[in-house]
Amino acid sequence: MQSILFGYGVALDVHGLDEKFAMGAVGPFARWIEARFGWSMCGGWAVAIEEHADGEEPLKVFFRLLDEYRAS
Repeated sequence: MQSILFGYGVALDVHGLDEKFAMGAVGPFARWIEARFGWSMCGGWAVAIEEHADGEEPLKVFFRLLDEYRAS
């Protein structure tokens, strides 16, 4: 998932589109996760989510956290 979103962010830059993009490896979503949970972002937010999924499907954790982030 992170790779797809990274590609989308690159495409925005390449085409000069001015769109706020929160899903970069060190973007607002990653900073929110780091501040909220204290998780390291050295591998990016996808690795952090996978490492802390605690048996839950990491993709489900991602979408749950994304909903929380958007609501904040």
